[in-house]
Amino acid sequence: MKIDKSRVKRILVITLSNLGDVVLTTPVLGALLGEFPLASLDVMVGPRGREIFEGHERISDVIIYDKKSSWPEKFTLLLALRKKKYDMVIDLKNTVFPLLLGAKFITNPVRHIKKNVTHKRDVHLSRLREMGIDPAGCEFHIPVKDSDKKHAEELLSEVKEKPFVVISPGAKSHVKRWPLKNFARLADMIKKEFDYEVVLIGDENDRIVIERILSNMKTVPLNLIEKTNIPELLHIIKKSSLVITNDSAPLHIAGTLGARILVFFGPTDEREYGPRTRAKSKVLKKALKCSPCTVPQCINSENKYECLKTISTEEAYRAVRELLEVKNANTSNENR
Repeated sequence: MKIDKSRVKRILVITLSNLGDVVLTTPVLGALLGEFPLASLDVMVGPRGREIFEGHERISDVIIYDKKSSWPEKFTLLLALRKKKYDMVIDLKNTVFPLLLGAKFITNPVRHIKKNVTHKRDVHLSRLREMGIDPAGCEFHIPVKDSDKKHAEELLSEVKEKPFVVISPGAKSHVKRWPLKNFARLADMIKKEFDYEVVLIGDENDRIVIERILSNMKTVPLNLIEKTNIPELLHIIKKSSLVITNDSAPLHIAGTLGARILVFFGPTDEREYGPRTRAKSKVLKKALKCSPCTVPQCINSENKYECLKTISTEEAYRAVRELLEVKNANTSNENR
């Protein structure tokens, strides 16, 4: 498809709902901003993802789509979008919106994903290639205001400039969580044996998870549960020495920053959702016949959640040691 760039004045990107999935779509926006520098670009996103785009100087409007809204509300939204007269609609969610908005250029509602394209980030970018848009140089920086940095620094004041490790033990689905007792033990080991501070992060859905970890810990971490917005979280992750996480939104946020990552994979496929900073990351997983799987509940009747339960704390400890030793070695070389 040959696109006349001069005819593209207004663009709408329909992105996904889950926070981690939204982060993986940001390279698409980076590519569009580079390819159409004079066009007005709007983003339609679920409520949880709005902070990723709000405040970005190149994004004209952030439109909130709540899938729980009533049909009359959705129809009202459709009418409002039609009035904007978009020239191009990039739909990463495969909805009927592009067909109803009357844009000149739209993504193909029938997907043709090549077998060698596996990671979700690349799958999203392939939608642009299908339209003849080159996604090269697709950087997208989530805006972090000075006020966000200031509040994040205030939250980190308790660590007193010591190096710290961020631990994100939550995940949208419980089947993707490494055992909480393991997280508690690993956090204690990091504080005692590496002399690093531990910073726990999570949103309102992770409160019970964090409380259980705290009750099993013998040391005291910095608990930032529900205390940060997304830009503040970016600043904290950027300052950290290492991010330890499940397959969840913080994994993908850390990946956009080029952070050092240790991630636990169980039912999901690391080829689709794994860290992009492979040289600075470690993936811990088990090679089981049933993993990866795509079912919402574990079907391993003989040993429930075996894929994550069999990743030992000792394995995680060795991975942490290796990642921190490499980081410290690199820092020493840079300071010479």
